[in-house]
Amino acid sequence: MAIDGKITRTDDDAFTGWIASLTFDVDIVLTKNPHKKKETHPDFEITTRTPRNRLIRIGSAWEQTSQAGNDYLSLAFDVNGTKVRVNALQGEGSDDGEYRLVPLAG
Repeated sequence: MAIDGKITRTDDDAFTGWIASLTFDVDIVLTKNPHKKKETHPDFEITTRTPRNRLIRIGSAWEQTSQAGNDYLSLAFDVNGTKVRVNALQGEGSDDGEYRLVPLAG
């Protein structure tokens, strides 16, 4: 599936951005998960707005560190019945706090 997107860290330790494919194009917000009680629970909730402007949770995100020591986010969410898994990576030369969404193979 062709997917593109970007998120940017905000001053309040949240993220705002967008994700798009040929079948959807939505703005997303990642906010700290207020229900996190265990290490395995998601670090962030992913929300978007419905066509009637209602806030709805569509997924979760976890803070990760690669074997090379690079920090990234792992996102899992559902848009229009499509389950999506992507990693948010900070690329070389990108602005501080800016992450590109890269789909996982499979």
